[in-house]
Amino acid sequence: MTESECATKRIPVCPSTWESVHQLRMPGQTYDDVIRDLIRKCSETRLIEEMERKRKRGKYVPLSEIKA
Repeated sequence: MTESECATKRIPVCPSTWESVHQLRMPGQTYDDVIRDLIRKCSETRLIEEMERKRKRGKYVPLSEIKA
């Protein structure tokens, strides 16, 4: 990400949260990279959970049953 694409922001977190994020960093990764990764994984988890809820309520139709 270039400097023009990124703004410096301060996000207050407690020391234990900062340490947890710091430990997730891989060599060469920025904190922005780590946070974007966490957001992507959280979004995927939410989607899967929502799909499972719909399937359990019977509002799920397998793709194999959809006719084009």
